[in-house]
Amino acid sequence: MSQIPPPPPPAANPWSGTEAATKIRQTGAENRRDNREFPCPNCGADLRFDPGAEMMKCTHCEAEVDVPHVDDEAAQVENDLRNQITSGDALDTVEIPSLNCTTCGASVEFDADEHSRLCPFCDSAIVADVTMQRNIVPQGLLPFKVDEKEAHALMFAWLNARWFAPGGLTENSDTEHFNGVYVPTWTYDANTNTDYTGKRGVYRGSGKNRRIHWTRVSGTVTGNFDDVLVSGSQSVSVEFKDALAPWPLRDLETYQTEFLAGFRAENHTFGLEEGYEESQVFMRAKIRDWIKADIGGSKQIITSADTGFSGETFKHILLPVWITHYTLEDSRYRMSVNGQTGKVYGQRPFSKKKLAIGALAGFVSMVVLGGLISVSTGPDIAPYIYQTPAEGDWFKD
Repeated sequence: MSQIPPPPPPAANPWSGTEAATKIRQTGAENRRDNREFPCPNCGADLRFDPGAEMMKCTHCEAEVDVPHVDDEAAQVENDLRNQITSGDALDTVEIPSLNCTTCGASVEFDADEHSRLCPFCDSAIVADVTMQRNIVPQGLLPFKVDEKEAHALMFAWLNARWFAPGGLTENSDTEHFNGVYVPTWTYDANTNTDYTGKRGVYRGSGKNRRIHWTRVSGTVTGNFDDVLVSGSQSVSVEFKDALAPWPLRDLETYQTEFLAGFRAENHTFGLEEGYEESQVFMRAKIRDWIKADIGGSKQIITSADTGFSGETFKHILLPVWITHYTLEDSRYRMSVNGQTGKVYGQRPFSKKKLAIGALAGFVSMVVLGGLISVSTGPDIAPYIYQTPAEGDWFKD
């Protein structure tokens, strides 16, 4: 009686644990990476990411479709900066149809059949052929949470709260070009160790004898930097310094093109090394503050500072911004709204008429206040004022 041979043992999984999850995630991302169109399963119309519902929504039948869940650990992975720079390995890229703005230098994704468009960053007309440009694939993003209607309301509230702004802002401001744009951003981490020399100034004495006494000092300060943001876009660098911060980077999602459906995305125009040099400007300024605090005293002078950087890492992410432009009194202004938190940043409008009235009112107030002060603090002149004696007071004994 013949025996049936046992089945061969299962092939060993070349990846296990987090390695397997990473490989699956990368494969899924690669399959979706080139896809910018998502047909509705009900009617075939386009699906768009709905910030309010945080899912895909059909533009025709309003059917809702969940964004596929992926492991979000990849969005938080820190990449070794020095290895990336020294090895020369190219970051993962993809070709995307884009238009370049000759006014502000922005490079923004557009549809392949578009040949003209207003730039979302400077509102200039772009008339050019769409070209395929190679762009670095981000590892994570913060999806939009604030929808367009909310962004409008936040913008108008900000405008109406400005003193000396022209009247009728909500009626006169032109916001027909309200764009949701994902802005490419670098984040940098670093450990620092700084040896310094300097002088500590301490005041001694009082009154006319008060002098500052200087003492030579030296020391070492250490510090850690986490997620220093540098915009990969030269078009919105001012907003990203402080104006739209903070960003809830703990909520980063792994990059999926479903989040980009219905929105624009700018290609980075600021490279990895350029971004790191920019981040060091911020780091060194902060280190100077640490040194001054370490020196102490009334005044500080830093004569030398030698900083060593270690453990440098980076991430490449996308941050959501609503951008619009409006015209008031023949002047053009740009406004930005943080697509996650709703924080507003804008160029403040001023009414020349209100400024003139305010200046006049201020001058009158100063004159009146000065008069009141001079009367209340003047000499006592009551004894020199002649008073008519009361009836019956004359020739009293």
